[in-house]
Amino acid sequence: MSSILLFKPKAELDAKANLEAFVAMCRNKLTVFGANLDWDSNTWPKVCNFTVMGAPARGYSHNQLLNVEIISFAKAYIRYQQGHNPTKLKNEIKAIRCIEKALLQAKGKADITLVDANVMAIAVDVAREAPATAYQSGVALRKLVEFLNNSGIVPRQIIWKNPFSKPAELMRTDSVGKAKRNAKMPDEQWLDWMAEMFANDLQAPRDRFTTSIFALLMCAPSRITEIQDLPVNCLHYEDDDQGNKCVGLRFYGGKGFGSDIKWSSEVFNETATEAVRRLAELSSAGRKLARWYEDNPDRFYRHESCPNVTETESLTDEQACRALGLSNENSRAAIRQYFKNYKPYQELKVRGESLTLAFLNTYCRSQLPEGWPWKSKERHIKYSDALCCFRWNELRGDMSPSPVLLWVPSKSTFTTDLNYIAGQERSIWTRNGYKNLDGSEVSMTSHQVRHYLNTVGQQNALGELYIARWSGRANIHQNATYNHMTTDEFVALAKGVGVGSALAKIKANMPVSFADLEAVGEGIAHVTEYGFCVHDFSMLPCQKHRDCLNCTEQVCVKGDDSKLQRLKQQREGICLQLKKAQDASGSGEFDTGSVDRWTAHQTKTLERVEQLIQILESPDTANGAVIRMRHDQEFSPLKRALAAKSATPKLSAPSEDVVEPEIDELRTLLGV
Repeated sequence: MSSILLFKPKAELDAKANLEAFVAMCRNKLTVFGANLDWDSNTWPKVCNFTVMGAPARGYSHNQLLNVEIISFAKAYIRYQQGHNPTKLKNEIKAIRCIEKALLQAKGKADITLVDANVMAIAVDVAREAPATAYQSGVALRKLVEFLNNSGIVPRQIIWKNPFSKPAELMRTDSVGKAKRNAKMPDEQWLDWMAEMFANDLQAPRDRFTTSIFALLMCAPSRITEIQDLPVNCLHYEDDDQGNKCVGLRFYGGKGFGSDIKWSSEVFNETATEAVRRLAELSSAGRKLARWYEDNPDRFYRHESCPNVTETESLTDEQACRALGLSNENSRAAIRQYFKNYKPYQELKVRGESLTLAFLNTYCRSQLPEGWPWKSKERHIKYSDALCCFRWNELRGDMSPSPVLLWVPSKSTFTTDLNYIAGQERSIWTRNGYKNLDGSEVSMTSHQVRHYLNTVGQQNALGELYIARWSGRANIHQNATYNHMTTDEFVALAKGVGVGSALAKIKANMPVSFADLEAVGEGIAHVTEYGFCVHDFSMLPCQKHRDCLNCTEQVCVKGDDSKLQRLKQQREGICLQLKKAQDASGSGEFDTGSVDRWTAHQTKTLERVEQLIQILESPDTANGAVIRMRHDQEFSPLKRALAAKSATPKLSAPSEDVVEPEIDELRTLLGV
């Protein structure tokens, strides 16, 4: 567990002194991102690059680094904030980049202690230069201001609030909103091409990896990190109520959702199985290597080309190359190049000692992935059980995989293979000769698939709760962001509500309207254990306390076999309970009156269940028929009130010659 410390500014120190104390604490005492973090590096792997706004993620130049006056604070601030509130997106760097540019414009120097209201005003203009991330930058700037105020790093308190509102373009109905929605969706031609590549079973490792990951993304709306964190035994098989084979993926969702199984559409059952098989085959050697490192901490991995020597026996350069999987053409130069940044090797050569398998083992273990042996401790997945655990260079076609070094793909491994970036490695589209109809390069994101599947779910009238669970969201309100149905599709869906037979809707998991159930009124019936309830809860709460079988507002549909089975199970339960009640009545242990009343009620319920099952199983009852049984003895407050009213004798109107009683008579009658 990383050390988490709180920075406590000293009132007697000025802003400069508090800044120096803060940086020193974060550099020397915190272990966030690892105790061996290279503080002086301008690139922290899986964290961020300390570069100015607009610099590329890879291949940036020296003049694109943050100003030397602010870079130490930037490193300290990100390490500190991520220690207290770790996030996948390190938005702190967005705030730093805005502040740096604003400081240089307003003060001529990137001194964080000079931040004031004027600097913040300029920082807002800087954030506006990137409209797509302006809101996130504003949120990060607000947190930065709060920290500066609380830490004593600025001499005077800064009054500032985020001026940016959360973007709502996707909810607009005009051309701007339409363009925004279209940008979130993949071109269906791209999906067809990817399906074609998957069906062709491309043999190049990188192609096999990308097409298989894409296939799993199409099975259920997922984040790329969720797919790449799947265990090798992620497939879950189960039969539904109709006996159909269902295939699901065991997921641990992000953003607070927790763990669950995401079921794929029936048409993707074979695709999901094949995609997992291909990835498992591709990662088999990597998982085998990971298992060795787990079980043999003191031994070098004995692969096929490893020289047959003891752990401490001196190795020739040629033997060392064989052990490491390097070319033997110039073994000495290859070894030197391999260990050029490994300080223990330099120390070994100074001492005049030779390489051994024990030394190579120490080196290989120093290169194990982050968190070893856990790929995800939170999800209880070790690297040896991970679907995407590979050897170094496993996905490269121009180099042989390393026999001794483990490697796991990052998010960018997949995303860069979908997204065309000029001057960088070729995408899967380019490698396999696919271009847009206008000749431009295909470029898409993994998240577009997630948006696409959510929209398909909305188009097919899946419930909001189901879509949220299918997508791994903790809140259904997030669904709207991923719904990109056109206006025409919304209209068509609205027209379709309440049309069609109840049975058809049941089988399609669609809402059932009152009209479908031949009940009076407008609205949507809610599902019960045995069918549907047509009670209007806006008028009156349930008066039956969920005793659905004795309620006239319970509706069953002929042909819904799963509900029929539950009725039969209920019948068996009632019979069992009745027998127990009869035994209890004879024992004298319980009040006879109470037992008799309960028995009478259950007997009536059993009669209704028997009648209902008989109707639903009768060949004379048409498939899809709606069954709603009467109950003459049903309790109803309204019926009771009406009956009481009708039974009360009505007084005739007084005649004109009737004398009203005196006040004393009234007092006597009332007893006062």
